[in-house]
Amino acid sequence: MMIFHVHSFFLWLTLFSAFVYRDGHAHTLNLGHLTDISGIAPFENRFLVKAETPRGDLLLESLPYVVVEFASAEIGCADLKHGKPLGRSGLFCRVPLPPGHDFLDYLYTLDMHPKVKSAFPDVLLHGAPKSLDIDDPNYPAQWYLEELHAELLWEKSFGDSEVRVAVIDSGIDIAHPDLSSKILAPKDTWDNDDDPSPNPGEFCYGGGGGICDEHGTAVAGIVLADANDINIIGLCPDCSLIPIKMLGDGYLLPTQGALSGDVTAFEHAIEHDAAVINNSWGYNESMPVPEPLASIIRIAATQNREGKGAVVVFAAGNEDRDIADNELSALEEVLSISATDRYGNPTPYTNKGASIDLAAPAATLSLAPGGGITENFGGTSSAAPVVSGVAAWILSVKPELTATEVRQLLKDTVRPDPRYLYDDEGHNEIVGHGLLDLEALVNTLYPSQEEASSSDDEEAPEAWGCHSASSNTWVGLLLVLFGPIAQRRKRR
Repeated sequence: MMIFHVHSFFLWLTLFSAFVYRDGHAHTLNLGHLTDISGIAPFENRFLVKAETPRGDLLLESLPYVVVEFASAEIGCADLKHGKPLGRSGLFCRVPLPPGHDFLDYLYTLDMHPKVKSAFPDVLLHGAPKSLDIDDPNYPAQWYLEELHAELLWEKSFGDSEVRVAVIDSGIDIAHPDLSSKILAPKDTWDNDDDPSPNPGEFCYGGGGGICDEHGTAVAGIVLADANDINIIGLCPDCSLIPIKMLGDGYLLPTQGALSGDVTAFEHAIEHDAAVINNSWGYNESMPVPEPLASIIRIAATQNREGKGAVVVFAAGNEDRDIADNELSALEEVLSISATDRYGNPTPYTNKGASIDLAAPAATLSLAPGGGITENFGGTSSAAPVVSGVAAWILSVKPELTATEVRQLLKDTVRPDPRYLYDDEGHNEIVGHGLLDLEALVNTLYPSQEEASSSDDEEAPEAWGCHSASSNTWVGLLLVLFGPIAQRRKRR
């Protein structure tokens, strides 16, 4: 990546101090310094950003743009010359650096404006698919569905086309016969068109100009591949797909991976009212999440579906490291998913920490571009869409549930595994609250007649979230929604 070339110029550069965020944003990415490197090839029209992280300083590149978050949608980009909205919410805008202006001064001026909540350089964050090739040929086809007893879901429903799942990822083959009938509002955030298909040559690390990018198509297949007697079946085969291409090969498209692209992807998911948003990607470095991205994720998780919110799922990552409590997958509104193998064992690569909510099997077989399949998928990238597919199924059969209730339901119905040690709050740093358990999930949503019937002296227990919650449930939800930030990670 270009970022590594920056170090060779670092001794020649003078750093200038800058506050980019006001007080209160300390939990997000804090930019300590900016340096103009626009005159040094190959960094024309770029700036160097020194970001402060818990693991030390991190050097990032920024495009000559500022991502502005307004305090209110009533303000909008119209008040900023050449500002381009990043979606229809009206809260986010991408503003170019005016000719002759100092980037640092302009950024500081925007950030101090009373109508601006935050201003952030359009840094190149180099998002990368969190995939892992598994070459073992003995994995049977879709073993993960058998292990999960997915037929328990399909006995009730194959899903609902009204439930829209946004897959924010690399290229997605929207002509694939297992996906083509369910496509809604496809989007390529960088070409700014409606074709998110993989581009020839992308992610072809060994050279060549063919279609090498299987990641986005494979993720989508796990969630909702059609039940049409072709290839495979997804967890929610009758649900609809909003395919959003946000990741790309930085060597071919050097603007891909910028913060503005991440925000635009979520804006598109919000605009088209996604019920579930799958994210099998993350940053190459351990770093706090930029505030504009954190804000747009919160909006999606709380305002989609007429205020019930979208279930936002993130892969935990494959670096075999601890996740800091201010990283992307550790956001309060996010379900963070780790990966296990077919026997429930922890995979050697999955990240861990207090933010892990639950674990799911790393699905190894899914769809590939060109109408076929791949048997070499894996990593937390393939575990996250398993949970996204189940979340979409839940909202198909219980559309009245809020995103908060779905997240809690998934954690409440996990299967604790005796091979793992859990703390006093029932949490393990590798598998979270436990392993995804579809039998417990279905039994909770559809209690047996004996469980649902009331005794002579006792009121019948209510199915979780199926109608008005009990006072105890509301107390739990209030704690989830309004608990102090210092304590919120412990419940995960």
